[in-house]
Amino acid sequence: MSRSFSEVTEEALALPEREQLKLARTLLEKAEASGDVGAEAAWEEEIERRIEKIDAGLAKGRLFKDVLRDIDRRLKK
Repeated sequence: MSRSFSEVTEEALALPEREQLKLARTLLEKAEASGDVGAEAAWEEEIERRIEKIDAGLAKGRLFKDVLRDIDRRLKK
């Protein structure tokens, strides 16, 4: 029997922070390996755009916990 997404998520969030980051990197690398080649270039452009906004003082940072809370609220709708 497979576990639900929420069970896996709960277990992943219980990991130490370093292991959470390793898990995130593993999942992203797997997605990138099987994904669209054009997507990587698009992400590079987006990263550059965001860095430019930060450098220009046009972007505001947010606490990671606040971002996660907002994502969680959107997913529960």
